[in-house]
Amino acid sequence: MATIEYWIQLENRPWDVCPNNIDRMSGQNLKDLEGKDPATVSLSSPGSGVVRSGVTMYRPVRKSDASVDEALILRRYKPPLKPDQSDAWTQPDDRKINAWDLNEPDPTDTGTMGTIPGPVIECNVGDSVKVHFRNRDMRTELGTKTICFPFPFIGEICLPFPTAVPIAIEKRTHSLHPHGFVFEPTSDGAYPLSPPDSSQPIPPAEAAAWSSVPGFSGSLKKGDRVPPGGTFTYLWNTFGWPTTAGVWLYHDHSICDMDNVEHGAIGIIVIHNPADAQQEVDIRAGDPQDPSRLDPTFLPGGSPNGSPIQTFCFPLPFETHVLPFDLEGLPSVNPMPMQGEMHGMPSIAEAKKSKHAKSETDAASPEMARTIQRGNLLLELDEKLLLIRRFCISRYRTPPTKALYVQLFHSLGDAGMCINGRKYVGNTPTMIAGTTTRMRFGVVGMGSDVHTFHIHGHRWIIPGPHGNAPGAIQGSVLDTPVSQFEDTRIFGPANSFVFTIQGQAGSFMRAGGPGQDQPIGEWHMHCHVLAHMMTGMMGSLLIINGGELAFGLPIGVPCPSEMAGGGGMGGNGGAGGPKTVTVHVVNFQFNPDPVTINAGDSVTWQWDADDHSTTSDTAIWDSGVFNTGHTFTRAFPAAGNFPYHCSIHGSPGAGMHGTVKVV
Repeated sequence: MATIEYWIQLENRPWDVCPNNIDRMSGQNLKDLEGKDPATVSLSSPGSGVVRSGVTMYRPVRKSDASVDEALILRRYKPPLKPDQSDAWTQPDDRKINAWDLNEPDPTDTGTMGTIPGPVIECNVGDSVKVHFRNRDMRTELGTKTICFPFPFIGEICLPFPTAVPIAIEKRTHSLHPHGFVFEPTSDGAYPLSPPDSSQPIPPAEAAAWSSVPGFSGSLKKGDRVPPGGTFTYLWNTFGWPTTAGVWLYHDHSICDMDNVEHGAIGIIVIHNPADAQQEVDIRAGDPQDPSRLDPTFLPGGSPNGSPIQTFCFPLPFETHVLPFDLEGLPSVNPMPMQGEMHGMPSIAEAKKSKHAKSETDAASPEMARTIQRGNLLLELDEKLLLIRRFCISRYRTPPTKALYVQLFHSLGDAGMCINGRKYVGNTPTMIAGTTTRMRFGVVGMGSDVHTFHIHGHRWIIPGPHGNAPGAIQGSVLDTPVSQFEDTRIFGPANSFVFTIQGQAGSFMRAGGPGQDQPIGEWHMHCHVLAHMMTGMMGSLLIINGGELAFGLPIGVPCPSEMAGGGGMGGNGGAGGPKTVTVHVVNFQFNPDPVTINAGDSVTWQWDADDHSTTSDTAIWDSGVFNTGHTFTRAFPAAGNFPYHCSIHGSPGAGMHGTVKVV
């Protein structure tokens, strides 16, 4: 049995929960949906030194004052090659969470620089896992620094100047705590219970960092309080017990664990059982030198960061010139297009890696740096940007025969309900599968909310062990049904479950019917708690044969309750009189916001979370602070804009705030 090593570093940087700027359910962009402008940020990779400025984020995680916050990203690195390991945590080894997710962005230095959730840790029953962890939380806040100047006659004068200072050390101290594995107390990572690890003395280079942690003393590291600049090695085991098999999670469990987890410090564990031949999906290549290497046969384009969509280009049979304004904003291709366009387009970096990318005579990928987009067509220009050389179309790759789809249902900062760090259909996972794909789903919950997992049209059973005696349970594979047939499962924080849907023709689990092509289409995949679903906790499962044109997926329109006139879900509907529109108070936001109604209509605020209020900025109304289940209604007889906020979590124009627009 193998010991599989991972090198993981915690880093801080901005994170966009809606990188494609679309909610396909309503057809709205994020400005229309939430009333907030995009932000321009810089992203820096501390390991590789790469810095990218001018990055647009359509829905970044924000602070209570509406400024851009920084997420906590657990990032995978290649193992060091030098004997003294001085090159550790210098070469990122980013991989998508789901290679066949149509919407997941490029996770490398040319994209998001990591993923939420963090790296998927994989092993077999019987293996052990060693995680080398380094904390690089360098978050700062605005403070002051006193600078002194020499001054004639009086010696010197000292003045305070605003400057960035590190946030409290307690907030920047982190750990890793696993579920599913077997481990000793030293590798638990659970503050404040972890004892000193006698096998990990503090090296001189880290002594100052460890001594800065409040309450820490001694010369041995503790895995529950790793300081910025500090390292710790965790050892997690399976001991060959099939009871460890399944999909689990790991997360920060240090001093400020709740805030850290809700800023992204969480990852997923997959423990495979090779004995479970009927249900298991393991696409690793079986390389003893690199046990985590994936088999390219089951990856889009043979790459863990490949796109499920392939673009082909063809030369124009005649000379076609470019107008001057066609060059505006070049390249004008969004690597992850919005609305009715081609989702999952290869990124500029991916296209450049193709050895055929610069060819103008074959059907290979376009040179994205000199490509413009017009509707569903890509037009590649010549090197002088004077002529259109090739036109390009996109189609779906052939889906895999088996795939593992892992999804984390969680809350992320002020963005609220997310799946894998993203929200709203078109950003959240759209998983690609074929009509014969063995689909294994691993679902994990985290946060303070209870969720459900529902896939339209499909059914499954939850597998469990044989028998009911301890010996039989401990030694058996998980292949015996322990649930009814179901299409919706409830789960809570730190709950996880896994099941397999056999997609072949005739399977009673598949959608559409027993016929070969009956499942083809896109199926909703979401949390069915309505307040969670309507605030963006929705994804989809797209079943294809492969080879279809990738000309975009269906787009909806807003519910009338979210537009002038009210009605729809949450409203009284009809056209005969005043209407009532519902605004959900949930996850540190009012949804929808802004809400537009007619004069004479009413707004009902419905509490879907605890400890919030709706309080007018101009003291017109104040609901008081209430908890889940409460409602508060107010009529608006006259036209105007009526801003409001939560008295606990916001203030006028900042934090948790909203606007009622009366027309």
